[in-house]
Amino acid sequence: MSQSPIAASAASSANSNTANARARADRIVVVGAGPVGLTTAWLLHQAGLPVTVLEKNPTVQEDYRASTFHAPTLDLLEESGITAALERMGLKCPVFQYRGWTEGKVAEFDHGLLGGLTRHPWRLQCEQYKLSAHLDAALRAQSADSVCSSHSVIGLQQDEDGVTLQVQTPQGEHSLRADWVIAADGGRSTVRKLLQIPFEGKTYPDRILVMGTPFEFPKLFNDLSLVNYVSDPGNYAHILRIPDLWRISLPLTDSTPDSVALSDDYILGRLQALMPQIGTPEIPVRGVYTAHQRVAARYRQGRVFLAGDAAHLNNPKGGMGLNGGLHDAISLARRLANVWHGRRDDSELDGYELQRRPEAMNAILRQTEENVKNLQSDASQRDELFARYRKMAAEPEAALRHLMQTSMLASLKRCGMLQ
Repeated sequence: MSQSPIAASAASSANSNTANARARADRIVVVGAGPVGLTTAWLLHQAGLPVTVLEKNPTVQEDYRASTFHAPTLDLLEESGITAALERMGLKCPVFQYRGWTEGKVAEFDHGLLGGLTRHPWRLQCEQYKLSAHLDAALRAQSADSVCSSHSVIGLQQDEDGVTLQVQTPQGEHSLRADWVIAADGGRSTVRKLLQIPFEGKTYPDRILVMGTPFEFPKLFNDLSLVNYVSDPGNYAHILRIPDLWRISLPLTDSTPDSVALSDDYILGRLQALMPQIGTPEIPVRGVYTAHQRVAARYRQGRVFLAGDAAHLNNPKGGMGLNGGLHDAISLARRLANVWHGRRDDSELDGYELQRRPEAMNAILRQTEENVKNLQSDASQRDELFARYRKMAAEPEAALRHLMQTSMLASLKRCGMLQ
Protein backbone atom coordinates (compact mmCIF):
# COMPACT_ATOMS: atom_id res chain seq x y z
CA MET A 1 0.00 0.00 0.00
CA SER A 2 1.36 3.42 -0.92
CA GLN A 3 1.86 6.04 1.73
CA SER A 4 -1.10 8.38 1.88
CA PRO A 5 -0.49 11.92 0.58
CA ILE A 6 -3.64 13.05 2.32
CA ALA A 7 -2.40 13.26 5.89
CA ALA A 8 0.64 15.20 4.71
CA SER A 9 -1.56 17.50 2.66
CA ALA A 10 -3.80 18.12 5.64
CA ALA A 11 -0.85 18.82 7.93
CA SER A 12 0.76 21.26 5.52
CA SER A 13 -2.46 23.27 5.25
CA ALA A 14 -3.51 23.05 8.89
CA ASN A 15 -2.61 26.70 9.50
CA SER A 16 -4.01 27.98 6.18
CA ASN A 17 -6.87 30.46 6.28
CA THR A 18 -10.06 29.89 4.32
CA ALA A 19 -8.87 31.83 1.29
CA ASN A 20 -5.70 29.78 1.04
CA ALA A 21 -7.64 26.55 1.56
CA ARG A 22 -9.70 27.44 -1.49
CA ALA A 23 -6.71 28.22 -3.67
CA ARG A 24 -5.93 26.03 -6.65
CA ALA A 25 -5.11 22.53 -5.44
CA ASP A 26 -3.00 21.60 -8.48
CA ARG A 27 -4.45 18.12 -8.39
CA ILE A 28 -7.10 16.07 -10.15
CA VAL A 29 -8.50 13.24 -8.05
CA VAL A 30 -9.86 10.06 -9.60
CA VAL A 31 -12.04 7.97 -7.30
CA GLY A 32 -11.85 4.28 -8.17
CA ALA A 33 -8.91 2.18 -9.36
CA GLY A 34 -10.73 -0.05 -11.82
CA PRO A 35 -9.90 -0.05 -15.53
CA VAL A 36 -11.81 3.18 -16.26
CA GLY A 37 -10.41 5.13 -13.32
CA LEU A 38 -6.84 4.00 -13.91
CA THR A 39 -7.07 4.61 -17.67
CA THR A 40 -8.32 8.12 -16.98
CA ALA A 41 -5.49 8.71 -14.52
CA TRP A 42 -2.88 7.37 -16.96
CA LEU A 43 -4.13 9.58 -19.79
CA LEU A 44 -4.12 12.62 -17.50
CA HIS A 45 -0.60 11.78 -16.31
CA GLN A 46 0.62 11.46 -19.89
CA ALA A 47 -0.91 14.85 -20.66
CA GLY A 48 1.13 16.39 -17.85
CA LEU A 49 -1.64 16.79 -15.26
CA PRO A 50 -1.06 15.95 -11.57
CA VAL A 51 -3.40 13.15 -10.60
CA THR A 52 -4.13 11.06 -7.50
CA VAL A 53 -6.26 7.91 -7.52
CA LEU A 54 -8.21 6.93 -4.41
CA GLU A 55 -9.21 3.26 -4.13
CA LYS A 56 -11.19 1.79 -1.23
CA ASN A 57 -9.77 -1.74 -1.68
CA PRO A 58 -6.24 -2.65 -0.56
CA THR A 59 -5.29 -4.33 -3.85
CA VAL A 60 -6.44 -4.64 -7.46
CA GLN A 61 -9.55 -6.83 -7.49
CA GLU A 62 -9.57 -9.95 -9.71
CA ASP A 63 -12.80 -9.38 -11.62
CA TYR A 64 -13.77 -11.54 -14.60
CA ARG A 65 -16.94 -9.71 -15.56
CA ALA A 66 -15.48 -7.79 -18.51
CA SER A 67 -12.80 -8.97 -20.90
CA THR A 68 -13.60 -7.56 -24.35
CA PHE A 69 -11.77 -4.63 -25.92
CA HIS A 70 -13.27 -3.53 -29.23
CA ALA A 71 -11.34 -2.42 -32.31
CA PRO A 72 -11.91 1.37 -32.09
CA THR A 73 -11.10 1.33 -28.37
CA LEU A 74 -7.72 -0.15 -29.26
CA ASP A 75 -7.29 2.56 -31.92
CA LEU A 76 -8.04 5.36 -29.46
CA LEU A 77 -5.72 3.97 -26.78
CA GLU A 78 -2.84 3.16 -29.11
CA GLU A 79 -0.86 6.37 -28.54
CA SER A 80 -1.03 5.93 -24.76
CA GLY A 81 0.72 2.55 -24.86
CA ILE A 82 -2.30 0.82 -23.36
CA THR A 83 -3.13 -1.01 -26.57
CA ALA A 84 0.36 -2.50 -26.82
CA ALA A 85 0.08 -3.70 -23.21
CA LEU A 86 -3.32 -5.27 -23.89
CA GLU A 87 -1.98 -7.05 -26.95
CA ARG A 88 0.86 -8.50 -24.86
CA MET A 89 -1.58 -9.74 -22.22
CA GLY A 90 -4.59 -10.61 -24.37
CA LEU A 91 -5.89 -12.76 -27.19
CA LYS A 92 -6.92 -11.48 -30.63
CA CYS A 93 -10.31 -12.80 -31.78
CA PRO A 94 -10.98 -11.87 -35.41
CA VAL A 95 -14.41 -13.53 -35.72
CA PHE A 96 -17.49 -14.15 -33.61
CA GLN A 97 -20.44 -16.48 -34.12
CA TYR A 98 -24.15 -16.71 -33.42
CA ARG A 99 -25.16 -20.28 -32.53
CA GLY A 100 -27.92 -22.49 -31.22
CA TRP A 101 -27.45 -25.45 -28.89
CA THR A 102 -28.93 -27.83 -31.48
CA GLU A 103 -28.42 -25.79 -34.64
CA GLY A 104 -24.68 -25.26 -34.15
CA LYS A 105 -23.10 -22.34 -36.00
CA VAL A 106 -25.73 -20.11 -37.54
CA ALA A 107 -23.63 -17.19 -38.77
CA GLU A 108 -20.09 -15.87 -38.46
CA PHE A 109 -18.84 -12.30 -38.70
CA ASP A 110 -15.22 -11.46 -39.52
CA HIS A 111 -13.73 -8.21 -38.24
CA GLY A 112 -11.47 -8.29 -41.27
CA LEU A 113 -14.29 -6.43 -43.04
CA LEU A 114 -13.38 -3.45 -40.84
CA GLY A 115 -9.81 -3.43 -42.12
CA GLY A 116 -10.23 -0.10 -43.90
CA LEU A 117 -11.76 1.53 -40.83
CA THR A 118 -9.55 0.38 -37.96
CA ARG A 119 -5.93 -0.54 -37.33
CA HIS A 120 -7.08 -3.40 -35.09
CA PRO A 121 -9.64 -5.52 -36.99
CA TRP A 122 -10.42 -7.91 -34.16
CA ARG A 123 -11.83 -8.13 -30.65
CA LEU A 124 -9.16 -8.46 -28.03
CA GLN A 125 -9.95 -10.63 -25.01
CA CYS A 126 -8.12 -9.71 -21.80
CA GLU A 127 -9.55 -9.81 -18.29
CA GLN A 128 -10.16 -6.28 -17.06
CA TYR A 129 -8.19 -6.77 -13.87
CA LYS A 130 -5.03 -7.38 -15.90
CA LEU A 131 -5.35 -3.90 -17.41
CA SER A 132 -5.97 -2.48 -13.93
CA ALA A 133 -2.89 -4.22 -12.53
CA HIS A 134 -0.75 -2.98 -15.43
CA LEU A 135 -1.85 0.65 -15.04
CA ASP A 136 -1.66 0.52 -11.24
CA ALA A 137 1.99 -0.52 -11.50
CA ALA A 138 2.71 2.04 -14.23
CA LEU A 139 1.27 4.92 -12.20
CA ARG A 140 3.02 3.88 -8.99
CA ALA A 141 6.32 3.78 -10.91
CA GLN A 142 5.82 7.44 -11.78
CA SER A 143 4.96 8.60 -8.25
CA ALA A 144 4.70 6.84 -4.90
CA ASP A 145 1.47 8.65 -4.04
CA SER A 146 -0.25 8.42 -7.42
CA VAL A 147 -2.49 5.52 -6.30
CA CYS A 148 -3.69 5.44 -2.71
CA SER A 149 -5.14 2.09 -1.69
CA SER A 150 -7.51 1.63 1.27
CA HIS A 151 -8.74 5.22 0.82
CA SER A 152 -12.54 5.63 0.86
CA VAL A 153 -14.37 8.85 0.03
CA ILE A 154 -16.95 9.54 2.75
CA GLY A 155 -17.82 13.19 2.09
CA LEU A 156 -17.66 15.87 -0.59
CA GLN A 157 -18.12 19.62 -0.74
CA GLN A 158 -17.70 21.95 -3.70
CA ASP A 159 -17.09 25.64 -4.19
CA GLU A 160 -16.34 27.69 -7.28
CA ASP A 161 -12.60 26.95 -7.08
CA GLY A 162 -12.48 23.25 -6.29
CA VAL A 163 -13.67 20.20 -4.40
CA THR A 164 -12.92 19.13 -0.83
CA LEU A 165 -13.11 15.39 -0.25
CA GLN A 166 -13.37 13.76 3.13
CA VAL A 167 -11.39 10.54 2.93
CA GLN A 168 -11.09 7.63 5.31
CA THR A 169 -7.46 6.50 5.20
CA PRO A 170 -5.39 3.95 7.14
CA GLN A 171 -4.13 6.91 9.18
CA GLY A 172 -7.63 8.18 9.96
CA GLU A 173 -10.04 10.65 8.39
CA HIS A 174 -8.53 13.52 6.40
CA SER A 175 -9.49 16.16 3.85
CA LEU A 176 -8.11 16.35 0.34
CA ARG A 177 -8.47 19.32 -1.96
CA ALA A 178 -8.85 18.85 -5.73
CA ASP A 179 -9.46 21.13 -8.68
CA TRP A 180 -11.57 18.45 -10.37
CA VAL A 181 -12.85 15.04 -9.30
CA ILE A 182 -13.63 12.09 -11.57
CA ALA A 183 -15.88 9.44 -10.04
CA ALA A 184 -15.08 6.06 -11.59
CA ASP A 185 -16.09 4.13 -8.48
CA GLY A 186 -18.51 1.67 -10.05
CA GLY A 187 -22.22 1.06 -10.27
CA ARG A 188 -22.68 1.66 -6.54
CA SER A 189 -20.69 4.90 -6.78
CA THR A 190 -20.33 6.64 -3.43
CA VAL A 191 -19.59 9.93 -5.16
CA ARG A 192 -22.74 9.74 -7.29
CA LYS A 193 -24.78 9.07 -4.16
CA LEU A 194 -23.14 11.96 -2.30
CA LEU A 195 -24.10 14.21 -5.20
CA GLN A 196 -27.65 12.77 -5.12
CA ILE A 197 -27.62 12.17 -8.87
CA PRO A 198 -30.46 9.81 -9.88
CA PHE A 199 -29.42 6.54 -11.51
CA GLU A 200 -32.38 5.82 -13.73
CA GLY A 201 -33.22 2.52 -15.41
CA LYS A 202 -33.95 -1.08 -14.50
CA THR A 203 -32.47 -4.25 -13.05
CA TYR A 204 -32.88 -7.45 -15.06
CA PRO A 205 -34.83 -10.24 -13.34
CA ASP A 206 -32.24 -12.81 -14.48
CA ARG A 207 -28.85 -12.92 -12.80
CA ILE A 208 -25.81 -14.15 -14.69
CA LEU A 209 -23.76 -17.18 -13.67
CA VAL A 210 -20.20 -16.83 -15.02
CA MET A 211 -17.78 -19.76 -15.04
CA GLY A 212 -14.18 -20.09 -16.16
CA THR A 213 -12.69 -23.47 -17.01
CA PRO A 214 -9.61 -24.92 -18.74
CA PHE A 215 -11.92 -27.40 -20.46
CA GLU A 216 -11.63 -27.07 -24.24
CA PHE A 217 -15.14 -26.40 -25.55
CA PRO A 218 -14.07 -26.95 -29.19
CA LYS A 219 -13.99 -30.67 -28.31
CA LEU A 220 -17.79 -30.56 -28.04
CA PHE A 221 -18.75 -28.15 -30.85
CA ASN A 222 -17.90 -28.18 -34.52
CA ASP A 223 -16.13 -25.07 -35.80
CA LEU A 224 -16.46 -23.12 -32.55
CA SER A 225 -14.95 -19.64 -32.72
CA LEU A 226 -13.24 -17.82 -29.87
CA VAL A 227 -16.36 -15.68 -29.22
CA ASN A 228 -19.85 -17.21 -29.42
CA TYR A 229 -23.42 -16.14 -28.62
CA VAL A 230 -25.87 -19.03 -28.13
CA SER A 231 -29.59 -18.23 -28.40
CA ASP A 232 -32.03 -20.14 -26.18
CA PRO A 233 -35.04 -19.02 -24.10
CA GLY A 234 -33.84 -20.64 -20.85
CA ASN A 235 -30.14 -21.31 -21.40
CA TYR A 236 -28.89 -18.48 -23.55
CA ALA A 237 -25.13 -18.42 -23.27
CA HIS A 238 -21.96 -16.56 -24.07
CA ILE A 239 -18.97 -18.84 -24.68
CA LEU A 240 -15.64 -17.16 -25.23
CA ARG A 241 -11.96 -17.73 -24.88
CA ILE A 242 -9.89 -15.53 -22.60
CA PRO A 243 -6.10 -15.95 -22.47
CA ASP A 244 -6.08 -18.40 -19.57
CA LEU A 245 -9.47 -20.12 -19.74
CA TRP A 246 -12.68 -20.68 -21.62
CA ARG A 247 -15.51 -18.69 -20.09
CA ILE A 248 -19.21 -19.46 -20.26
CA SER A 249 -22.15 -17.52 -18.84
CA LEU A 250 -25.66 -18.86 -18.26
CA PRO A 251 -28.78 -17.15 -16.87
CA LEU A 252 -30.21 -17.70 -13.42
CA THR A 253 -33.90 -17.40 -14.19
CA ASP A 254 -35.28 -18.47 -10.81
CA SER A 255 -34.68 -17.71 -7.13
CA THR A 256 -31.73 -20.08 -6.71
CA PRO A 257 -29.53 -18.52 -3.98
CA ASP A 258 -26.08 -17.38 -5.08
CA SER A 259 -24.46 -19.81 -2.64
CA VAL A 260 -26.23 -22.72 -4.32
CA ALA A 261 -25.59 -21.47 -7.86
CA LEU A 262 -21.86 -21.31 -7.12
CA SER A 263 -21.70 -24.88 -5.82
CA ASP A 264 -20.07 -27.70 -7.81
CA ASP A 265 -23.29 -29.72 -7.92
CA TYR A 266 -25.35 -26.89 -9.37
CA ILE A 267 -22.74 -25.75 -11.90
CA LEU A 268 -22.00 -29.25 -13.15
CA GLY A 269 -25.73 -30.00 -13.35
CA ARG A 270 -26.32 -26.96 -15.56
CA LEU A 271 -23.36 -27.71 -17.82
CA GLN A 272 -24.05 -31.45 -18.14
CA ALA A 273 -27.69 -30.84 -19.03
CA LEU A 274 -26.55 -28.80 -22.03
CA MET A 275 -23.36 -30.71 -22.83
CA PRO A 276 -23.62 -34.32 -21.56
CA GLN A 277 -20.12 -35.15 -22.77
CA ILE A 278 -18.46 -32.38 -20.76
CA GLY A 279 -17.89 -34.67 -17.77
CA THR A 280 -16.71 -32.96 -14.57
CA PRO A 281 -14.35 -30.20 -15.64
CA GLU A 282 -12.43 -28.01 -13.22
CA ILE A 283 -14.21 -24.67 -12.65
CA PRO A 284 -11.63 -22.43 -10.96
CA VAL A 285 -13.53 -19.19 -11.72
CA ARG A 286 -17.18 -18.71 -10.83
CA GLY A 287 -19.38 -15.75 -9.98
CA VAL A 288 -22.97 -14.51 -9.94
CA TYR A 289 -23.72 -11.02 -11.19
CA THR A 290 -26.80 -8.85 -11.44
CA ALA A 291 -27.29 -7.04 -14.74
CA HIS A 292 -28.68 -3.52 -15.02
CA GLN A 293 -29.63 -0.97 -17.63
CA ARG A 294 -29.12 2.41 -15.94
CA VAL A 295 -27.80 5.85 -16.88
CA ALA A 296 -27.06 8.70 -14.49
CA ALA A 297 -29.34 11.71 -14.88
CA ARG A 298 -26.24 13.86 -15.44
CA TYR A 299 -22.54 13.18 -15.91
CA ARG A 300 -21.31 16.45 -14.44
CA GLN A 301 -22.17 18.34 -11.29
CA GLY A 302 -19.96 21.35 -10.81
CA ARG A 303 -16.36 20.18 -10.69
CA VAL A 304 -17.21 16.49 -10.37
CA PHE A 305 -17.66 14.11 -13.30
CA LEU A 306 -19.01 10.56 -13.52
CA ALA A 307 -17.38 7.97 -15.78
CA GLY A 308 -17.73 4.27 -16.51
CA ASP A 309 -20.11 2.23 -14.37
CA ALA A 310 -20.67 5.21 -12.07
CA ALA A 311 -22.34 6.89 -15.05
CA HIS A 312 -23.92 3.95 -16.89
CA LEU A 313 -24.58 0.25 -16.39
CA ASN A 314 -25.70 -2.15 -19.09
CA ASN A 315 -26.14 -5.85 -19.72
CA PRO A 316 -22.69 -7.29 -20.46
CA LYS A 317 -23.74 -9.14 -23.64
CA GLY A 318 -21.63 -7.51 -26.34
CA GLY A 319 -18.79 -6.10 -24.27
CA MET A 320 -20.01 -2.51 -24.46
CA GLY A 321 -19.95 -1.45 -20.82
CA LEU A 322 -16.19 -1.53 -20.29
CA ASN A 323 -15.52 -0.05 -23.72
CA GLY A 324 -18.08 2.70 -23.19
CA GLY A 325 -16.39 3.52 -19.89
CA LEU A 326 -13.00 3.72 -21.59
CA HIS A 327 -14.50 6.03 -24.20
CA ASP A 328 -15.69 8.22 -21.29
CA ALA A 329 -12.13 8.26 -19.96
CA ILE A 330 -10.66 9.27 -23.31
CA SER A 331 -13.19 12.05 -23.89
CA LEU A 332 -12.90 13.48 -20.38
CA ALA A 333 -9.10 13.27 -20.16
CA ARG A 334 -8.72 15.16 -23.45
CA ARG A 335 -11.08 17.89 -22.32
CA LEU A 336 -9.48 18.31 -18.90
CA ALA A 337 -6.02 18.50 -20.48
CA ASN A 338 -7.19 21.22 -22.87
CA VAL A 339 -8.63 23.27 -20.01
CA TRP A 340 -5.72 22.65 -17.63
CA HIS A 341 -3.15 23.80 -20.17
CA GLY A 342 -5.19 26.80 -21.23
CA ARG A 343 -5.95 25.60 -24.75
CA ARG A 344 -9.71 25.84 -24.12
CA ASP A 345 -11.92 27.54 -21.55
CA ASP A 346 -14.09 25.69 -19.03
CA SER A 347 -16.96 25.39 -21.52
CA GLU A 348 -14.94 22.59 -23.11
CA LEU A 349 -15.97 20.42 -20.16
CA ASP A 350 -19.67 20.88 -20.89
CA GLY A 351 -19.16 18.84 -24.04
CA TYR A 352 -18.33 15.68 -22.09
CA GLU A 353 -21.89 14.87 -21.06
CA LEU A 354 -23.26 16.05 -24.41
CA GLN A 355 -20.91 13.65 -26.19
CA ARG A 356 -21.07 10.60 -23.96
CA ARG A 357 -24.50 10.42 -22.29
CA PRO A 358 -26.55 10.16 -25.50
CA GLU A 359 -24.38 7.25 -26.61
CA ALA A 360 -25.03 5.46 -23.32
CA MET A 361 -28.76 6.05 -23.75
CA ASN A 362 -29.21 5.48 -27.46
CA ALA A 363 -26.40 3.15 -28.49
CA ILE A 364 -25.02 1.09 -25.62
CA LEU A 365 -28.31 0.44 -23.84
CA ARG A 366 -30.28 -0.09 -27.02
CA GLN A 367 -27.73 -2.46 -28.52
CA THR A 368 -27.26 -4.52 -25.35
CA GLU A 369 -31.03 -4.71 -24.85
CA GLU A 370 -31.35 -6.05 -28.39
CA ASN A 371 -28.52 -8.53 -27.73
CA VAL A 372 -30.33 -9.92 -24.70
CA LYS A 373 -33.68 -10.10 -26.51
CA ASN A 374 -32.08 -12.05 -29.36
CA LEU A 375 -30.31 -14.44 -27.02
CA GLN A 376 -33.57 -15.15 -25.17
CA SER A 377 -35.59 -15.80 -28.35
CA ASP A 378 -37.95 -18.75 -28.22
CA ALA A 379 -38.43 -21.40 -30.89
CA SER A 380 -40.99 -19.38 -32.88
CA GLN A 381 -38.71 -16.34 -32.98
CA ARG A 382 -35.43 -18.13 -33.45
CA ASP A 383 -36.03 -19.28 -37.04
CA GLU A 384 -36.64 -15.69 -38.10
CA LEU A 385 -33.67 -14.44 -36.07
CA PHE A 386 -31.31 -17.05 -37.48
CA ALA A 387 -32.49 -16.32 -41.03
CA ARG A 388 -31.70 -12.65 -40.46
CA TYR A 389 -28.23 -13.49 -39.13
CA ARG A 390 -27.50 -15.72 -42.12
CA LYS A 391 -28.67 -13.04 -44.55
CA MET A 392 -26.50 -10.37 -42.90
CA ALA A 393 -23.43 -12.58 -42.87
CA ALA A 394 -23.89 -13.40 -46.58
CA GLU A 395 -24.11 -9.75 -47.69
CA PRO A 396 -20.81 -7.84 -47.21
CA GLU A 397 -22.45 -4.42 -46.84
CA ALA A 398 -24.94 -5.70 -44.26
CA ALA A 399 -22.18 -7.58 -42.42
CA LEU A 400 -20.06 -4.41 -42.37
CA ARG A 401 -22.91 -2.37 -40.90
CA HIS A 402 -23.46 -5.03 -38.23
CA LEU A 403 -19.77 -5.11 -37.34
CA MET A 404 -19.62 -1.32 -37.11
CA GLN A 405 -22.52 -1.44 -34.67
CA THR A 406 -21.28 -4.34 -32.53
CA SER A 407 -17.68 -3.04 -32.42
CA MET A 408 -18.90 0.46 -31.42
CA LEU A 409 -17.30 2.08 -34.46
CA ALA A 410 -20.69 3.51 -35.42
CA SER A 411 -21.18 4.95 -31.93
CA LEU A 412 -17.77 6.64 -31.86
CA LYS A 413 -18.20 8.09 -35.31
CA ARG A 414 -21.66 9.37 -34.45
CA CYS A 415 -20.48 11.20 -31.33
CA GLY A 416 -17.39 12.63 -33.04
CA MET A 417 -14.67 10.71 -31.22
CA LEU A 418 -13.60 9.07 -34.48
CA GLN A 419 -13.71 10.60 -37.93
